[in-house]
Amino acid sequence: MRFRRLVGLLILIGGIFFVSSSDFQPMMKQAVSTVDQHLTQIIQNFKTPRLADKYETDTKTKESSQDSSSSGQVKATPLESNVQGRTLKRTYYYRFASGTPDRVKQVFEQAVKAYNKTGIVKLIAGSGSQKQNQIVFSTYNSATKTQANVIELGVGGPEIIQQTGWDAYTANHARAKLNIHYAQAVSLSVAMHELGHAMGLDHSAERSSVMYPVDQGVTNLSRADLAGLKKIYQ
Repeated sequence: MRFRRLVGLLILIGGIFFVSSSDFQPMMKQAVSTVDQHLTQIIQNFKTPRLADKYETDTKTKESSQDSSSSGQVKATPLESNVQGRTLKRTYYYRFASGTPDRVKQVFEQAVKAYNKTGIVKLIAGSGSQKQNQIVFSTYNSATKTQANVIELGVGGPEIIQQTGWDAYTANHARAKLNIHYAQAVSLSVAMHELGHAMGLDHSAERSSVMYPVDQGVTNLSRADLAGLKKIYQ
């Protein structure tokens, strides 16, 4: 019995001596640091991504899908079927149909300025000849909805006039209209969209494009939109 007590006492004294030694504290600090690093890694592995991180990832994915991995070229906005494979002259003459409201003229004039700033096309007020590109701006009033049950804010598109022979020419006699049945149709974003159709751009699946089929309020031509125009006019 006394022997057991003596052994226990010796173990206790040895433990106290070990804890109080100069080597013990560095060892404990190293152990605590190692455990802390492991816990931090475990927490990071199970951390839920922030919305900002997800948005950034989605944006990078979208941008990479628009660019060619090999050449870095932008994937162009699709073109209307009747202008595909054609090269049109860059100059257009535009006019407004009789009775077009001033507020509609204003947003179409703003859209014209935006397209002119690209340097790809040149829109001039006036009436062109049969052989020249023309656009007529106008309005209509209808409660029409698309097949997807979306209200129709406007219509627009190219009409290719082509003559062969010794006096051959190809011209686009386009139209662009805003549906004044809906107040939101009289806006720059809708005017940009319908003018884009008139110039030969088709609908785009990219929300950043003015040619997205549902109005997103976009008033700046995207890189893909510009690439689409260049296919027709350069």
